Amino acid sequence: SVVDLEAKPPKVIATIEAGASPAGVSINRQGTLALVANREEGTVSVLKIAGKQVTAAGKVTIADAKSGVSHAMFTPDGKTALVTRDNDHFISVLSIDGDTVTYTKRDMSAGARPYGMDISSKGDIAVVANIGRGAGDSDTISVIDLTVKPPRVVDTITVGQTPEGIKISPDGKLVGVV
Repeated sequence: SVVDLEAKPPKVIATIEAGASPAGVSINRQGTLALVANREEGTVSVLKIAGKQVTAAGKVTIADAKSGVSHAMFTPDGKTALVTRDNDHFISVLSIDGDTVTYTKRDMSAGARPYGMDISSKGDIAVVANIGRGAGDSDTISVIDLTVKPPRVVDTITVGQTPEGIKISPDGKLVGVV
């Protein structure tokens, strides 16, 4: 749904068709492109944004429908995006050139069931919440170094059971995990 936040009260002004079971949505800093992870399809929908006009611009296939594509997130420069896949335990890298989004075929291994994610405001690291198996014995967060090519997981830290929400503080000094 496209919501006009300037309307009083805010209202839905359009509905865009994404893929099966749309989940994590991200908009680039420029406000011109959105990515939608389609959990039951193994794809990411690409949406073009021009003011209040949002249009479907295609899909990028990441993996098979059972991969559990969960969240897609842009780096601050808008040239790369990461995609978590909680059913097959990978984090995929997308390349972005204007409104062309391409799967790079780079898949990183993190912990069990990577799900939530955040990228620092400087774009130097990403953190991923690995929700594990629900028993509390494999629940971690992974730290991804985005300054190296290709990006890679550089640390994994044990946290409380079933971490879903994860956020890096604006100054990049703290990570909160729920």
